[in-house]
Amino acid sequence: MVKPTDKQPVQDASRRATEGAPDRWRADAGRASGGKPESAVSSAPPSNTALANYHGAKILRAGIDSLYVSYTGDLRSELEPILESRKQAGQSEDAETQKEATVLLTDQPFAVSSKGKGRFPYVLTHNWYHVQVSSTRATRLPLAYVQIRSEVLTLAPLADILGSLNLAAEVLGGKVVQPKVSRVDLCVDFVTDYDLEALPRDHWITRAVGYARYYDRSRFSGLVFGQGGPISCRLYDKTLEIQKSQKTYLYELWKAQGWDGSSPVWRLEFQLKSQVLREVLIKSVPTLIERLNALWGYCTTAWLKLCEPDGGANQSRWPLAPLWDDLSRAQFNEVPAIQLRRIRKDMSPSDQSLFVNGLGALTSFMAREGIGSIQEALPLYLEAATDYHRRNSRLTGKALAGYVREKVEQKRTRFNTRTVPEFDKKSRGLK
Repeated sequence: MVKPTDKQPVQDASRRATEGAPDRWRADAGRASGGKPESAVSSAPPSNTALANYHGAKILRAGIDSLYVSYTGDLRSELEPILESRKQAGQSEDAETQKEATVLLTDQPFAVSSKGKGRFPYVLTHNWYHVQVSSTRATRLPLAYVQIRSEVLTLAPLADILGSLNLAAEVLGGKVVQPKVSRVDLCVDFVTDYDLEALPRDHWITRAVGYARYYDRSRFSGLVFGQGGPISCRLYDKTLEIQKSQKTYLYELWKAQGWDGSSPVWRLEFQLKSQVLREVLIKSVPTLIERLNALWGYCTTAWLKLCEPDGGANQSRWPLAPLWDDLSRAQFNEVPAIQLRRIRKDMSPSDQSLFVNGLGALTSFMAREGIGSIQEALPLYLEAATDYHRRNSRLTGKALAGYVREKVEQKRTRFNTRTVPEFDKKSRGLK
């Protein structure tokens, strides 16, 4: 990539930000560029993959991290007793009763939470969606408020995701309704040789009121601008966050885009709530897809910029830092760059969680008992666990077999791994 002139990055990004945008939005982005005419802008195409020969960023992914949509309408009256009974089943302490805390919408099994959320009495989940459903008595709530989860948005085309979700909403409401966009989180994952911790506060030109720095113990973990506002931004160490979230599916995607497997990957993420989306006339998913690049351009040139002081008093005219120039040029596409694998609909733990984190109790037992062989330890661990639960059964009422059976049933509900009846295509109903 050839380094552009000092003024070109802001002008170029500002033009991209205004394509298809309303007048108010277009004026905001134009002021961010210093009001230069479009004729002065270079037509060189942006790139997601070229590695800058100066301090900059290597972009690994540009996409939607979370998408929240709502469906208007009313819950079918015959479905509410079913949802209520499944919710009550989830509250039971009886393992057999807990098995009932699952429903089938179209061909997709959803776990029914034992609790509602906010004013929504029913919560249905699987690995793709988190669905909050209103009751038949609600008058000012949408039929459903849905979070489309990060993993499926990362690895599957948005059209496929919405097709499945729209069918589920049709079952709940009894008619076809297209969703409205309530919130979107746009993100870019990148590697850089910038010292992000050392960036001075006055190099950030932003409309945000709030600004905060975060550390994980003594390690710098990121910055937050405008937390809680209609627009907010996080710049954070995604590799550090994954150590807690276990979203390791990103590793394979990053490696396919040139990540070396060890360098810290940072994420720049903007959260835009419904108030902002209404102002820029984004209500439907097709409109959102059409304006993804314009929305990103607005966020990275009009709302927040990282600049390099040039001695002038007018900060809005300072040139973009090379890092920000690269990030502002990221290109979004509704179709993922690579489909790596089948995306699970259940919420079962990853292999790493099971076979690395899950060995913690066994290895602690081996250390306590001075055992060096896992083959020797396994039967001794099981024997000790059996004895422990036998001794405590007078208090708990459960020996080891009963305790394990109860935990398995609870986790099958939580992980949404139960076998459900075959979908009744004739009735298109909820079972």
